[in-house]
This record gives sequence, structure tokens and C-alpha cells, in this order.
Amino acid sequence: MNLSVFGVCGLLLAAVVSLTSCSEADNDDGYLTLTAGEATLSACPTAAPVMVEALNTKHLPTCDPIGQTLVFPDGEQIQLPEQQGGGGASRSGSDYQYAYQSVGNWGLVAARAKADCSSIQEWGNAEALRRVHDAFGSRWACH
Repeated sequence: MNLSVFGVCGLLLAAVVSLTSCSEADNDDGYLTLTAGEATLSACPTAAPVMVEALNTKHLPTCDPIGQTLVFPDGEQIQLPEQQGGGGASRSGSDYQYAYQSVGNWGLVAARAKADCSSIQEWGNAEALRRVHDAFGSRWACH
């Protein structure tokens, strides 16, 4: 084999590893793993706020909104990172915690949870939400 084959294999492995996220959870493995083929979206060409309600769709996204602002119905905003993959959380001055998770070609999921986790509201493609629940549990936004 030549060095370019090793380089391509290394890039594919790096893509899979970079899209693996960890979280503390109760009854799950705590890892969201995507294959390189499930993480092929390129960045969206225009920077526009992403309303979480728009994540509720049966259609798969055509681009990844990296670096854009995620906007919740109550006006809370989270700035998405400039790199692909992963997730994050934010706690506002209110009684809510906000979270998001990238699920590669399945899109982005977002959630708003009461601080005591008595209520969780989620947005995202059904398959993306299933994968997040399988990896982190149904209370993923509370961690």
C-alpha cells in the first residue's frame, strides 16, 4: 500500500472519532458514534439563525449549520461551534437548561429542560432523536 491509502484511512478514522461524544447517563453507553458515511454534510453556505422548530422535519438536512446561532422559542440562543460534531449545553438565568447534539447526516437535535428535569421539550429529526436517546438516554438534556 502507498502512503495516500494510509492517509485516507487515517482521515476516515479521525472523522469517526471526532464525531463520538460522551455524556454521563444512567441506562445507556454514553457514546454517540457515527460512521464516516453518516457524517458527510458540508457547512451551510449562508449564516442564518436556526430556529429549533425547523429541526422537526422528516427531511434530512442538506448542510451542517456550524457556527450559526440556535434559537429556542423563548428567545434563548446558543452559538454553535465552528467545527462539526459534538454537542453542548447552556443554562440561562431562568429555570431552564438548553442542549444540542449534532447527529451527522441525521441533523441537529435540540432540547429545553426544566432545571429539575420534570419537563423536557425536544426538536429534531425522529431518527436523530432516537440515536441521541440510545446513546445518552431520554433525559440527555438534563446532564
